[in-house]
Amino acid sequence: MQLRYDEDLVEAAVFLCTSGRRSGVPALQIVRFQREREKPYAISDPDERNAAFFKLHLDWFREWGLETVLASSVKEFPLLPQRLNLLAVRKARGKSDEGAELYVNETGQRTGILALRPERFAQDAALWDYLRHEFTHLHDMVDPGFGYSPVLDLPALNAAQIRLARERYRLLWDITIDGRLTAAGHAPMAAREQHAAAFARGYSFWPAERQTETFDSLWGNTAPRHADFLALIADPRGLREAHRPAPGASCPLCDFPTFDWVNGDSLSPPVTVRIASEFPSWLPDQGLCGRCHEVYAAAVDTRLQVVC
Repeated sequence: MQLRYDEDLVEAAVFLCTSGRRSGVPALQIVRFQREREKPYAISDPDERNAAFFKLHLDWFREWGLETVLASSVKEFPLLPQRLNLLAVRKARGKSDEGAELYVNETGQRTGILALRPERFAQDAALWDYLRHEFTHLHDMVDPGFGYSPVLDLPALNAAQIRLARERYRLLWDITIDGRLTAAGHAPMAAREQHAAAFARGYSFWPAERQTETFDSLWGNTAPRHADFLALIADPRGLREAHRPAPGASCPLCDFPTFDWVNGDSLSPPVTVRIASEFPSWLPDQGLCGRCHEVYAAAVDTRLQVVC
């Protein structure tokens, strides 16, 4: 596996060291770096000058031990060198841009991308904690036992529900990762109590006993699977199996979630007959959404007017 660095990240991390924000960097070395950095300005060719700057910054990136932390943390995850062709570390554009991603090309070659904010290099201990967390994400992605898929197979959900499902998926994944790190004696990115509170907010519609039981199983799961997460995010309220009107459940006709239910017993016989002709398995006690009721009521009304 090749390990490569983004020029912007290397330069920003080195400047962080020269600013005094990373402890243990000798002042005399900073002076020497600043003196050496004046030399590339004399190179007239812009490409050669940029290459000289990158080489200079990379040399000091290694001199100040920044590469050592990255390379050593990767060694804790032997599956990564085995299954990745390349691990690239780039500068994150912001906090929300940080994290690990996996890309697979048409030939099946896997590339891991880790986006980091340069500020992470200020303290080795905090950097180690973050790297372990994100490399566990990457490890799961390349682990056949986890069964990772970049696409959530949730065809029954609309766009808004898909976004919420993705948030819940990330929540569940982070819980299992920090649970595993804690069990291994490492510092998690968030404490158990913080994760438990976040899980309770995400699944507030569950009874407290079910919340506790499910959270405990996630926190203690040493071998989570992608399919297990899907089962918990696809229909956490169990609305699709309700077969009865419920706030937010899917209409049995159009399959869209609704809070505007029409009781099937209140339908006129012509509307009931028209619906049953198109949905033979539908029963009046399942109800229907207000929009579908309007559509079928209008269709029946139009037909009656034509007959008359």
